[in-house]
Amino acid sequence: MSIFLRQRWRDKRLKYDRIEGVPALQLNTKSINGVWVPDLFILNEKRATIHNVVVPNKLLHIQPDGSILYSIRISGTFSCDVNLLKYPLDNQICPLIIESYGYTSETLVLQWYREAVEKKEDIILSQFSLDCIDTFKCDKQYAGMNFSCVQMNIKLDRLYDYYLLQIYVPSILIVILSWVSFWISVDATPARISLGLLTVLAMTTQSSGLPKVSYFKAIDVWMVSCLCFVFAALIEFAYVNVLSRVEQRRLSHVVDATNNKTEYLRRSLPEKMGNQTSSRINLFFRNMASREKARNVDKISRVIFPMLFLLFNVIYWTVYIFD
Repeated sequence: MSIFLRQRWRDKRLKYDRIEGVPALQLNTKSINGVWVPDLFILNEKRATIHNVVVPNKLLHIQPDGSILYSIRISGTFSCDVNLLKYPLDNQICPLIIESYGYTSETLVLQWYREAVEKKEDIILSQFSLDCIDTFKCDKQYAGMNFSCVQMNIKLDRLYDYYLLQIYVPSILIVILSWVSFWISVDATPARISLGLLTVLAMTTQSSGLPKVSYFKAIDVWMVSCLCFVFAALIEFAYVNVLSRVEQRRLSHVVDATNNKTEYLRRSLPEKMGNQTSSRINLFFRNMASREKARNVDKISRVIFPMLFLLFNVIYWTVYIFD
């Protein structure tokens, strides 16, 4: 952040008679060093500098009654503990904590002015939108001594349009693509295996580049769930393929046994009885073919997989957006 830190206080030692045409004394940077100023520091500062181009960016005005306005321009990096459980659908609250370093509350008391924070109206952030700013006191105690403290909390809402376009929508399309195999013939083994592996690999590469933390984020739940859906579609084909091959082996054994039995019956029984037996056997095989398990599993998957994925979406977006 880049901020103008403005401070107001009254020092009775600096009272003077009002000068006509001069509302306040405006000190230059050299004279400022001879005036007492509060020893403030920013508790969560990591790196910060006071601007010195082209002169030190400091201002100090003294009113006749000893009231002082002191302003400095600071740019720095300040720490902010974030919670990424809902990332990238999260919002963060980042503080700016200002304390007195050496003066206890008995000597120096800090409090926010009437308009505590003024923000630039046209601020544009690449990843967040600036929601609101809250200010309050946060007096602290160190080594049994009380120190005055003021705090500013900045609420930042993450902009997730990028994640919708680059992660959520592509992963949804990949999951839908994995369902195409349910309409491909069971005998087209190379096509269905290639499609299943392609979608699984696509999902694994989607998760690269995300923040790495020791707990599950919202985006992790999404990616893992989508990976499970495409992996389940691949496992479904393996199950269908096994059913198909087992059914084929059973049918081949039954056909061989039935042909032998039919030939025997034709030789040992009258011709009429043999024809009736053959008709019954042919009807039996037609009924078996119409109830083929492998095709039924594909038909059920065409309905079950989209319904489960739709249910997952309803739960996911309800929990992470409206909770």
